[in-house]
Amino acid sequence: MNISGAAALSAALSALAAGCATREGSAPEPAESRSASGAGEVTGSQGGKAAGEGGEEAPARADPAQPEAMMDRTRNHAMATAGFANTMAAFAAPRVIAKAKSLPSREEMLRCIDAYLEVVAETKRAPQGEGNQATLDAEPYALKLRALFAAWTPSTTVPPEIQRNARDVLAALGVPEPPEGWDRCEGRAAPSSP
Repeated sequence: MNISGAAALSAALSALAAGCATREGSAPEPAESRSASGAGEVTGSQGGKAAGEGGEEAPARADPAQPEAMMDRTRNHAMATAGFANTMAAFAAPRVIAKAKSLPSREEMLRCIDAYLEVVAETKRAPQGEGNQATLDAEPYALKLRALFAAWTPSTTVPPEIQRNARDVLAALGVPEPPEGWDRCEGRAAPSSP
């Protein structure tokens, strides 16, 4: 999944799940950078598509030790992890998912999970001490969720096994259960448009 696709999926569900997703009670915002003209743009993809999408050849990788490459990798990891956590928070809280006006397709869910699993794979390849243990701890739940979503078409009636694994992956990532509990969490109302 490209970064803009992950950001859109995350935004669609995080507006509802925001009150459930983080310690501070607000969802992490997608990373944004400023272009030379000062315009904000979501980063981490090539021409709006991730490398390998649309048949183009992936560009040569920059030296991962270079500061710019490290910042890009960190930004991509943060966006994939935040998108994954926000999405799982919606599926962990039945009252939140029940409010959803639309849900991602199975394919979008699998791309979201795969983007997170790529973060896990890169964390495993990193020199010891550079990775995040929570990322590694969440992997078994993410793999289970991938298998479960592959066999289910997302709806507002979430199977208990998906709900349980969504809650477990969030706990592994360090996201505590809301004070009112997942079953009673209402999330936050999406801001109305002017």
